[in-house]
Amino acid sequence: MMADVKKLAVPEPLGRLGEGFREAGHELYLVGGYVRDKLLGREHPDADATTDAHPREVKQLLKPHARHLWTVGERFGTIGAEVDGYAVEVTTYRADLYTQGSRHPEVTFGESLEGDLARRDFTINAVAADALTGEILDPFEGRKDLERGVIRPVGDPIDRMRDDPLRMLRAVRFEATLSTPEKPFAMTPDLERAIRENARWLESISAERIRDEFEKIITSDNVAQGLRTLVRLHLMPYIVAEFMETVNVEQEAEFHHKDVFEHTLIVVSGIEPGTSGWDFSILRKAAFFHDIGKPRTLVYEHRCTYCGAKSLSESADEGNCERCGGRTVPSKIHFYGHENVGAAIARRAMRRLAYPKDDIDAVAHLVANHMRPYGYAASRDPWSDAAVRRFIRDAYLARGERRLADVDMLLKLAWADITGSAPRRTVKTIRTRPASSPKPTLANTTSSRSKEWRASTHS
Repeated sequence: MMADVKKLAVPEPLGRLGEGFREAGHELYLVGGYVRDKLLGREHPDADATTDAHPREVKQLLKPHARHLWTVGERFGTIGAEVDGYAVEVTTYRADLYTQGSRHPEVTFGESLEGDLARRDFTINAVAADALTGEILDPFEGRKDLERGVIRPVGDPIDRMRDDPLRMLRAVRFEATLSTPEKPFAMTPDLERAIRENARWLESISAERIRDEFEKIITSDNVAQGLRTLVRLHLMPYIVAEFMETVNVEQEAEFHHKDVFEHTLIVVSGIEPGTSGWDFSILRKAAFFHDIGKPRTLVYEHRCTYCGAKSLSESADEGNCERCGGRTVPSKIHFYGHENVGAAIARRAMRRLAYPKDDIDAVAHLVANHMRPYGYAASRDPWSDAAVRRFIRDAYLARGERRLADVDMLLKLAWADITGSAPRRTVKTIRTRPASSPKPTLANTTSSRSKEWRASTHS
């Protein structure tokens, strides 16, 4: 049982830090994600620690052991160091408080480990291990919650969310990143209620911090669960408000068996991790935004029951034919130009979240072009080699020497889109998934891959 674990094995470099702090008369405890993931049997790339020493003293104690220091967070009590391959951040015992309308916390230094753990967000992150001996201190029974897969606030959930509203997003992130098929994680009902009722507090958090949490959710193994929770707990309006418009927007049943929201969750999940972390992150966001323009371009194609004339309307209600006065009924749904509207929404939303320009351009480019492969698949006549080369050239986007998007990324997005549509398309496409190709150039373009894609996408 995890609750019976009394000690952690402390790596030698971190143990030396613990010894150095102890000799100077100070405490040093490993905390947060490092301890949590070690208890779960996972590796954690960084090591967070807390101490009673103040930042000036921490710098002096770290110097003999570190290749270099970074002091970006010094005014918040945090000093970072690289110690024999470990990225260590040591923070003085503290308490944070966000006042209404402020994007930065008021920081006061504390006096004890217990007080420091009491101000942390969730019990699973309020477990500490002595950096010298590995002895575990767990005053809020975080090990039991880890064992049971429970995300529980430390103390009153309202107080914890008020201390730092970003914790509302962190709760969703932990639920998405810690859950496995064998052990799903879930928030306690009182925590969910506190988040749902106070989601507006996210307005006080900087765009960069919101972006970083959103990025971790959208690249997680349980991305659909994370996005669904963001919508259900009313957090999405403070991240990408336009995404809320996709909920309950119906689509043409012949091509999509889900509404736009549910379809998007399937498509985002269909983007599997590849060899490039950047490509994966860009594709996940492109999948998230690919149909976000549909609600604003939704029109119904009506057909007259008497003369058969067709017309377009924004309403699904029956109407009168302008040609003969007969009754018109909706027969099809269209989203003309949704890819261009979606690309514009993606640009605005990603700018609000302070994403880098390269990321914004890559995502918008993929969203704007994600329907191009369908045009090829729906064509009655095979594209010529020249048309294929033009398609590959248009799919390519670069800034200087850096590739931002290419035909492989576009086809991966289209693959996830089409297999997230009607089940009959999934069956046909799954057998002939296009393989990866080298960086697209006119010289290495062939028609064989294009024929394979065309065959896979025909229904």
